[in-house]
Amino acid sequence: MPWQLWPHRPEPSPGPHPHPPEPEDLSQPLAGFTVLEAGRRIQAPLTAHLLGLLGAQVIRIEPPGGDPLRGMPPTCGGVSARWLALNRGKTAVEIDIKSAAGRADLGDLVSRADVFVQNWAPGTAERLGLDSGDLCGVNPRLVYAYTSGWAGRLPDAPLGTDFMVQARTGVGDAIRPDGEPATPSLMTLLDVLGGLLGTEAVLAGLLLREREGCGVRVDSSLLGAAELLTEPALARAAAGERFRMPPGFRHPLPTADGWVAAGDDPAPYADKVLELGTAEAVTLLRQEGLRATAVTTALDALPTDPRFATALACDEYGALAVPAPWRFA
Repeated sequence: MPWQLWPHRPEPSPGPHPHPPEPEDLSQPLAGFTVLEAGRRIQAPLTAHLLGLLGAQVIRIEPPGGDPLRGMPPTCGGVSARWLALNRGKTAVEIDIKSAAGRADLGDLVSRADVFVQNWAPGTAERLGLDSGDLCGVNPRLVYAYTSGWAGRLPDAPLGTDFMVQARTGVGDAIRPDGEPATPSLMTLLDVLGGLLGTEAVLAGLLLREREGCGVRVDSSLLGAAELLTEPALARAAAGERFRMPPGFRHPLPTADGWVAAGDDPAPYADKVLELGTAEAVTLLRQEGLRATAVTTALDALPTDPRFATALACDEYGALAVPAPWRFA
């Protein structure tokens, strides 16, 4: 299991347990829920962002002066495109959690929240009196989510960043195809998967809270994301099978008017594909039983690409905005 849950069961109180308001509509299943997020970089902010796409109100706790990542290049309208991708639509509140007054302000927000998400360095929450036991004492029905690097499972662990966990767990070997050296993904792969697992853990915690009527601590980690990602490769290796993907899927083939990528080895079809248009090449490869798709080479053309007509738009800053990836009816 890539995450863990620990219910906080206080002394039972008389009367029925309060429930959050009913969703305004089925397309917003977390409408009426409030999420507090005190996160940095990608993992915790992505967890809260996805909860926001499900309808929750997300209040982001930032240090005095605001999140310095707001200015990280590249920017759109003067705001970091990366920051917008993770924090668009959130309400930002500046709080100095190192001060007693700031912690009191945070406690006031916690008392009225459903979820608290953080990815502080190990020991920070305990040192500041903001661990799950502290905040669940303020709000006994709180779902407290810690999205960490190593989940406390590695003695004397190094800094729990994406690339450090990739290096330690062999992700760079598992994700590379045959014939390539083991190197980490330049995309922060574990941060993204860790954010998804954090969301999954919070949703499981909310479900347990509604069933048990008590607060819950949920822990997810980059280490758990790495284990989930490498599990299929490890299983293939244990069975004596080739654990890496075929080499072809990392090497797109040129077509008469573009490029095509295949999930399997397309080398035997290279000469034939070169004579075809991209759409015809994709059709041919699929008819031959290969997984194939056209390669997009112009990122600025994505919003007008008919394949993404319902998936991408631009916000008021000019940055790409991805709508909720699910539908409820």
